[in-house]
Amino acid sequence: MSVTREKLELLGGRITGIAALPTEPPEKALLVYVHGGGANATSFDIPGHSQLELAALNGFPAFALDRPGSGDSVSLGFSPDSDSGLMRANAERLLDAVGELWQQHQQGSPGVVLVGCSIGGAITLHLAALWGALTDPSWPLLGVAVSDIGQVLPPAMVGAWDAPSDTEYAGLEQLAGKISMPPLWTVPAYVLGAADRRESFQPALHAELKEVAGGWVREWSDVASRVTVPVHYRLAELDNLWVAGEDGVTAFAAALRAGSPYVDAALFPGSSHVIANSIAGYEYRFQVLGFAERCAAAATTPELLGRAPQS
Repeated sequence: MSVTREKLELLGGRITGIAALPTEPPEKALLVYVHGGGANATSFDIPGHSQLELAALNGFPAFALDRPGSGDSVSLGFSPDSDSGLMRANAERLLDAVGELWQQHQQGSPGVVLVGCSIGGAITLHLAALWGALTDPSWPLLGVAVSDIGQVLPPAMVGAWDAPSDTEYAGLEQLAGKISMPPLWTVPAYVLGAADRRESFQPALHAELKEVAGGWVREWSDVASRVTVPVHYRLAELDNLWVAGEDGVTAFAAALRAGSPYVDAALFPGSSHVIANSIAGYEYRFQVLGFAERCAAAATTPELLGRAPQS
C-alpha cells in the first residue's frame, strides 16, 4: 500500500496540520493525532520514524493537527498567567476542526479515534468530554488513545511555572533545571540526535505550562469522568514529568470508568516521557492501531467493548 501526503488547512486556516493517507479507499477509523507542549504536528511525522506513515501503511487515514498557537494554527490569545481554560478552549477549536476533517474524509470509515500525547492527551480527554455532552454530534468518536499525561507532579515541578510572565511563549531553555533527564537507555538514537526533529520543536505556551501544573491537576478527575467512549491509556514507567506508578494509573482508570464503557490502562514498561518515541515506541504505536481496530469493530459489535447491543 502506498501513501499520499497532504497539508491541512481547516476552519478557514485557523487550524493547520498534515495528513498521510492510504491510496486505497479507507475502511478503517480516521486517526487524529494531538501533539504535546513545545511541539507541533510534525512531531508525529519524524523522517524514518513517522507515526502518520505507519498508520497509513496499515490502512488508516492519519491526520496530525497543529493545536492553536502551534505550527501555523492561530493562537487563542490566552494570558500567559492563566492556569485554567486553555485546554478546554483548545478542545472546542479541535472539535470543530475534526468535524471538518470528517466531512472531507468520512467515506467508508466507521468513525474517528483521537490519539493524544502529553498536554495533547489532556486536551484529547477534554475534547472527548465535550463530544460526550453533545446531543447530536456532527462526527462519530469511536475512542481515544492517550499517553504521557498523569495527575501528580514530581516535587521539582510543583510551582515551577508560578512566576508571572509577560510573554505568550516560553523558550525550551526555560525548561532547564525544571525537568529531570530520563535514563538514556530509554531514548533511541534518532531522538538523542534530534537532527531530523528540529522543526517539530517550538516554544511552549506559558498558559499551557501553567495549566498542566495548575488547572489540570485540579480538574483531571472531573474531565476523565465525563469521557463516554473507550479509552486506551498509557503512562511511562519512567516518566520524568509525572509521578508514575500503579496506584496513579489505577486512580486515573477509576475516574475514566465513571463514564467510559471500556478502559485499557497500564504503565508502559521501559519507557520515559513520550512513549511513542521511546526505545520501545513501536510497540506502543502498534497498540494504538490495534485499539483503533477494536473501536472500529465495536461500532457494529458493541460486545467487544462491554457495551449492550443497541435495540
